[in-house]
Amino acid sequence: MPSPETLPPGKSEFDEYADDYDAALNKGLAITGEAKEYYAEGRVKWLKRVLGEQGLAMPEKVLDYGCGTGTSASVLLEGLGCREYVGYDPSADSIEQARHLNPGLPVRFTNVATEVPEGVFDLAFCNGVFHHIPLEYRAEAASMVWKSLKPGGVFAFWENNPWNPMVVWMMSRVPFDRDAIMLFPANAMRLLRGAGFEIVAKDYQFVFPKSLAGMRGLEPSMRKLPLGGQYLVLARK
Repeated sequence: MPSPETLPPGKSEFDEYADDYDAALNKGLAITGEAKEYYAEGRVKWLKRVLGEQGLAMPEKVLDYGCGTGTSASVLLEGLGCREYVGYDPSADSIEQARHLNPGLPVRFTNVATEVPEGVFDLAFCNGVFHHIPLEYRAEAASMVWKSLKPGGVFAFWENNPWNPMVVWMMSRVPFDRDAIMLFPANAMRLLRGAGFEIVAKDYQFVFPKSLAGMRGLEPSMRKLPLGGQYLVLARK
């Protein structure tokens, strides 16, 4: 996912994967015993918990940065009680799929960066997006997110955990993840601070596969250990 400012609208490496994105992703996730919906719901559930712990209000307006085919749209709306949702992704084919898969919801999808308003969102959300952005464009992408938020707005930055060797192996099985350059949490926090964000929290999630689901009750107590398949950095404008 190259820079939103330099990529012509409608052109993206993800266009070729839009039609079978879910199948390719679930192939990578198969070893965990869960499909993508489990993780989509888990991310939002954990985010809601962290917002509450930090004394932050539930957001009314949400930007889903790098929304892909819109998997998180209904989950964010229902899980956080959002009133408005905008999904942005440079892939025109992915945006077309997102519109088709989310009928009747108060959502808007766009693949044009200039159509994302500035200074209006309470929350920006992304999942596994920045490892697809070339290194030289990541600061620009983080700045776009910062500009989209209201003062005091927060960015929920989810990424795959490169400390977890199973995650690295799983990504090698997914066509659109094979060449990704992963971000260690320290890199992510440095990137966000450089864009003007204040780091509020950092947690790891998704430690146990479905075969060990009985142990998932331990995961909240393991949130600071770099064991989970993903990590969340919560940052405030």
